[in-house]
Amino acid sequence: MKRNYRFMKLFLTVTLFASLALSACTQKNKPTTMDIEFIRVGIFDTNGDSPGCITDAYEALRIDSMIKPEVIGAATIMSDEVFNYDLLLFPGGSGRAQTIKLGQQGMKRVQDLVIEHGMGTLGICAGSYVLSQTEGYPSLDLSGFEAIDIENDHRGHGLVKFRLTEDGKHFFPELAGKDMWFSKYYEGPVLAEPAKALFKGKSLSTMISDVHTIEGTPANMTVNRPFITASEAGKGKAVTFVGHPENTQGMRWMIPRMVRWAVNKEMITYSDQVVRPDIYQHEILYTTEQLAKQTKYFEMLWGSAEEKIEAINSLVEQSSWSAKKQVIGLIRDESPEVRLTAAKAIVEMERTDALSDLKMAVAVEKDEAVKKELERLFQALNKIVAN
Repeated sequence: MKRNYRFMKLFLTVTLFASLALSACTQKNKPTTMDIEFIRVGIFDTNGDSPGCITDAYEALRIDSMIKPEVIGAATIMSDEVFNYDLLLFPGGSGRAQTIKLGQQGMKRVQDLVIEHGMGTLGICAGSYVLSQTEGYPSLDLSGFEAIDIENDHRGHGLVKFRLTEDGKHFFPELAGKDMWFSKYYEGPVLAEPAKALFKGKSLSTMISDVHTIEGTPANMTVNRPFITASEAGKGKAVTFVGHPENTQGMRWMIPRMVRWAVNKEMITYSDQVVRPDIYQHEILYTTEQLAKQTKYFEMLWGSAEEKIEAINSLVEQSSWSAKKQVIGLIRDESPEVRLTAAKAIVEMERTDALSDLKMAVAVEKDEAVKKELERLFQALNKIVAN
């Protein structure tokens, strides 16, 4: 019995030390914040050109916990600090404003960073102009596509239809089951393959909508044109979005997905809170009539509580481009019903840039029932942000 006891004691002692050693080894190898390799994205700012587009891109990237977006200028791109970034993002606004801010040396610098150093780059709307290979336009020649019909650039905007190509279905399997999806669009470039592309680009989706709501712009220019493109440019990669999924509720995740591809990282899935492609079911083009309705609703935001509520709901339903700027202030309205309606709209539009506004609305709210609902809405919006 004593022998068995001594044997059992020895066995337990060895087992305990082995367990402790394994635990220590496991803790030692467990990744810390310092060990995690975040994807650092520099969003190019031209000092004031279309700050809303910069905000939209920044907030869309925050969906992904591994992506760390920062707003940078041309000085950073010219310095060695740029090597701290994995991808340069050129947002919506003005393509010419962005390239003139870069200057000729800055443009050559970006080309070198992508082609020779393997950096990723992504352009949205005007950023697609910047990355294009367009003769007579100050472009970076990285995407493998050229912009055409530039003289009719101001052709209109709205919620447009697009469909994935077979290549696109591999990038966005969540959208592979249907033939038509929707994204906001605001006078983005009409792309085509140049006669002799410097780099071979793939079209991941094509635009179905025919946008020519501005008088004098030609019909059938946008139909069946590349809407999302991806190319390998030397050692690096270039992605372009003609439209604005970063400002389209339910579609903002498409931006971080393509950032991951452009920097050779695993393309992960995102939560159902942000992957909501079925929100819209029909095209909404801002014709003269539609613009008049929008103007009426903007005016109603200064009307009675009932008018404000109607206007907020209508602007969201009509996918108004400027609703993102107009609605946020109404969470500070005198009417509790208006405050709640505005807060719901902010959450529905995924305006994570308004989190601080919503948090303060909760803090100053006197009506306990309203306060409780505002808190619920704040938590719902806060869950969308992964970093």
